[in-house]
Amino acid sequence: MNAYFRGNRATLANTELLKRILQHKIGIDLSGYKNDFIRRRIHARMLTYGIRDINQYLNLLEKNSEEKRKFLEALDINVSQFFRDSFVWKIVREKVVRELIEHMVKRKVSIKIWSAGCAHGQEPYSIAMLIVDVCKELNVSPSVKIYATDIDGDALKKAKLGFYNHQEVKDIPYFLLKEYFQPGDGGYWVKDNIRNIISFRKHDLINDPPLLFVNTIFCRNVFIYFDRKNQNKVLSKFHQCLYRPAYLILGASENLWSEGGSMFEVIDNRAKIYRKKQV
Repeated sequence: MNAYFRGNRATLANTELLKRILQHKIGIDLSGYKNDFIRRRIHARMLTYGIRDINQYLNLLEKNSEEKRKFLEALDINVSQFFRDSFVWKIVREKVVRELIEHMVKRKVSIKIWSAGCAHGQEPYSIAMLIVDVCKELNVSPSVKIYATDIDGDALKKAKLGFYNHQEVKDIPYFLLKEYFQPGDGGYWVKDNIRNIISFRKHDLINDPPLLFVNTIFCRNVFIYFDRKNQNKVLSKFHQCLYRPAYLILGASENLWSEGGSMFEVIDNRAKIYRKKQV
């Protein structure tokens, strides 16, 4: 532990110091996450090992890469699945994807989509499958780039690999699985025509500048871990970078605060689909 932390022994009660130590040890900035949420997750991991001293657990977290992975999973940072909340994707297909493709064809431009907080890649691959499938239905060639970002480099490695076991692909409709995946030993590989339209990169939503000139942003089940200040900070970045048709899709359990309502209008409240208001 460096000089800054020497003599500052962490406690679960001192969550702000705890967040700074965690950033130092595992390289992830948790300053925007709710204090109670962080405390509960750490306490649960300590109980797993029968550890009562938070500093003992922090040392374990620093030295043990497997525990780092499990801690991130406990934060739900990396929890994702294909077509999570299936009813949302049906609405996205009809209300968002079709308009994006019409925009692409009418204006003869490429469309840019940002999957923010993509975890292990299931979300951007789901988006890509919908885009390509609707383009086939409309007999047009897709001209699209999906930028998939996450704060966790290890999660991005799995996403870039594009291999998922049988349990992980269980929520993919069979016709899409058959069309866009190649069976492999123990699971399935995403086919190149889907992989090639996605670019994965490391990105911190709170501290890094946003991507620019994107037509739609998916940021599902990420805001629930941010406090209100940082939710509004990220929403302002999204508002800044969105370009027509300017959709924002949040998680099914997430809502915009009043500040967000001044920046985005509701398109479908149940599916949490919003559109940027022109200011």
